[in-house]
Amino acid sequence: MSQEAINFKKNNSNIDFKKMSLGELNRLPHHTGILDFKISKASFRILNILNDDSSAVKFFWKDSHDIASLDLWYDISKQQGLYIDVGAHTGLYTLTSLISNSSNRVISIEPLFVNLSRLLTNLRLNNLQSKVSPHLLAVSNFDGTSKFKNVQENSYLSKGGKIDKDGILMQTIKLDSLKIPNDIKINGIKIDTEGEDFKILEGSRNIISIHKPKIIIEVRNENKNLIQNFFKEYDYKLFSIDNNKSPLDLNKTDIEDVINIYAEKE
Repeated sequence: MSQEAINFKKNNSNIDFKKMSLGELNRLPHHTGILDFKISKASFRILNILNDDSSAVKFFWKDSHDIASLDLWYDISKQQGLYIDVGAHTGLYTLTSLISNSSNRVISIEPLFVNLSRLLTNLRLNNLQSKVSPHLLAVSNFDGTSKFKNVQENSYLSKGGKIDKDGILMQTIKLDSLKIPNDIKINGIKIDTEGEDFKILEGSRNIISIHKPKIIIEVRNENKNLIQNFFKEYDYKLFSIDNNKSPLDLNKTDIEDVINIYAEKE
């Protein structure tokens, strides 16, 4: 582990790292090593090499990352079954599902090879690789190919890539085309795909009709009405990640950048 980064954090307790952007954090001493990534009720190990995983960097300096959403996913995953992680990146949600219930199985879908490779490494660090079916794919509302544009950050691993008019040619599927055995129940789907999220719902109509999975999904201002209407069609209620008691109306919600929401069948 990078002792310089550890010492810097320890000796500069006056700095509020939680308020720093990823770019600012990446200018601090680089961290290398295995992190014990903690959510409220569990933990697992993830690898970070010279700040190459933005999620690991944020956790190292801020002592938390995406905790509310991961905590909710942990609770959802207590029910034994199959979970689908779309836009899996380096595996935080995949690992959370498996830590929550050791009998779960996860389909992890990630379009970037370097990210999927790290996800597999993180699974091996936790001896969970046998419980995951990894797929190097993009996901949308059709089967075929699309161009995938990668948005680089100041790190080796990437976050923010998306289907676009430019980029590398990528095999693309809809979730309904996944081969799921008839005797397996899909309990949850997490969708984080930089704006392709509504199209992924469109390509999941059969799964949603049959399995009625609980869903955590990213929403943006430009697709919030489409997502709201889609879930209404299937009698789903929407909630904010921080408050799953009071239903959320996306049509009355102003989204500055992006939010995660939780959807479940009424």
